[in-house]
Amino acid sequence: MDWWGIVVIVVVGAGVVIYGYFDDKRKTRERDAAMQAPPQRDIPRFHPTNPAPEYLSELKARSRPDKLPSTDLDDATRTDLKAALAAAAGVPAGLASKSFATDSPTGWAVAGDAFVVVLTDRVDTVRELLPLLEKGHKADRPLVLVAPAFGNDVLDTLAANTVQGKVQCVPVVANAEQSARIAALTFAKPLSHTDLQAGWAPDEALGSTGTWVSDRKTSWIIAN
Repeated sequence: MDWWGIVVIVVVGAGVVIYGYFDDKRKTRERDAAMQAPPQRDIPRFHPTNPAPEYLSELKARSRPDKLPSTDLDDATRTDLKAALAAAAGVPAGLASKSFATDSPTGWAVAGDAFVVVLTDRVDTVRELLPLLEKGHKADRPLVLVAPAFGNDVLDTLAANTVQGKVQCVPVVANAEQSARIAALTFAKPLSHTDLQAGWAPDEALGSTGTWVSDRKTSWIIAN
């Protein structure tokens, strides 16, 4: 074989080795990247041309949308309600936060035809309340939640639901004696933390009232 033939074989062989080396490195990089990348998950009803979803800022979440009517009572209704409260059953247990007041002049949270839920334990996660919020939303009825205490994150979420018109929530802080009194007046069956964790919130455990009114110190229960 001529010397130039040997040179060609050496050059071609070296090229094949070099190509194989870099191709193997490329495949290794692609394999490593695929292993480290998040799994492919298709988003239902998503299309790349769809506009990006709009998220509520904290300010918007605390502001009532313009399309919703004001919750303030008119003067005549407020006067009638004050007279009704004088004869109604009152319990010295008040709103967990002023954010839930629906009538600005009085600081009242007024809820008509409300579900009443008596909880025996402090509520620290909204997830515990999801079955109850769903019931309120489906029935289009306010939800009065009576508990020893509420976490700040829970109150923030309940307030956003109320302000945005999703479900009106009235969180009331009450001790065991006050909670028992409310349960007796509304026919609510107390639910424990274990019940909520298990998602057990039957309809028969929910009490009801004609009109519920709370300020920061007292709650009144007006029968139908």
